Amino acid sequence: MKYIFRLIAIVASFALLFAAYGGRVDPTVWILPSMATLALPVVAGVCLLLLLLLVLFRQWRSAVVLFGALLLSWPTLRLISPLNISSPKGTPGSQQLKVLTMNVTEFNWLGNEQPSKNMRYILDQDADIVVIQEGLVYFRYEQLPTVKPMLSELYKKYPYRKEAFFDVGILSKYPFDEVQTPILATDALNYFIKAWDVDVPGDDIRVISMHLSSLKFNQNDSQIFDSINVPSGRKRRIKSVAKKLGDGFRKHVPQVMAMRKLVDETVGDVLVMGDMNDTPGSFAYRTLCGDDLRDAWADTGFGPVYTFRANHLYVKIDHIFYRGNLKPLSCRRDKQGESDHYPLVAVFERE
Repeated sequence: MKYIFRLIAIVASFALLFAAYGGRVDPTVWILPSMATLALPVVAGVCLLLLLLLVLFRQWRSAVVLFGALLLSWPTLRLISPLNISSPKGTPGSQQLKVLTMNVTEFNWLGNEQPSKNMRYILDQDADIVVIQEGLVYFRYEQLPTVKPMLSELYKKYPYRKEAFFDVGILSKYPFDEVQTPILATDALNYFIKAWDVDVPGDDIRVISMHLSSLKFNQNDSQIFDSINVPSGRKRRIKSVAKKLGDGFRKHVPQVMAMRKLVDETVGDVLVMGDMNDTPGSFAYRTLCGDDLRDAWADTGFGPVYTFRANHLYVKIDHIFYRGNLKPLSCRRDKQGESDHYPLVAVFERE
């Protein structure tokens, strides 16, 4: 029996390490590691349960093997489920900056006559800088009947704005200059980067809003998770999901490299926020972070969290990264709004 336990521990350890470090492999070279990275939370959860069973049955050698794999995987696991017991304390009298990112899904305007819950949430948060994704591609969101009732409050709180005419936009309490950003013509309608140098007291901060290509899941794709039975179309749906994952991960490679180039060309403090459509530890995530960008949630949050909730998929694909003389004091996910994405809010101190 002990050899069976040992074999199970070895296989589970290999699966865990493969998922934890699959994001180091370029998906244009080999796609399977990227798909494994997406499954890391589930794999880690199974390994933790197995470790408890091994301890319960006193299979100490097998338990040590699996525990070692969990330790080796911790640098990636902490990005998914950080264990920050308490948040850093701000320095009395120091300057603090509150930022917010939200995929607003075009303010859910189609067939909706009620004031936008997304805009109401944004205004209630009173953040210093707000970046949005999926504003409106074809015309200004300020023309929407769901937003018009709040325009006077919007103009008062955020005198400096860039309309979300090309999907991403900014609302700011401080003036800013728009930065020339790279455009990839091959995916111009599903990928956007915008950057602004915001004149925050003390020194400018370059704010980059991102929206990488969507994986384009739909309700039919999610049905592979709906039943333990095997419907006639299950195999076809699995192939559809795998293809969409592969296409999406491959598209992200040139997109995130273009964004990384923009970060490398920036001198000073940087905030990169938005909808990456990729999870912590993925190739896109690691490439963007490089050696200098840090994740505000990983540095101040506690436990696993998801920001996307549609089609039975619950994953964290929205992020707030920072660099420079910025000290994160807190980062939280709010279950607010009417979008299929939840917002992230972070507070920083200028050191």
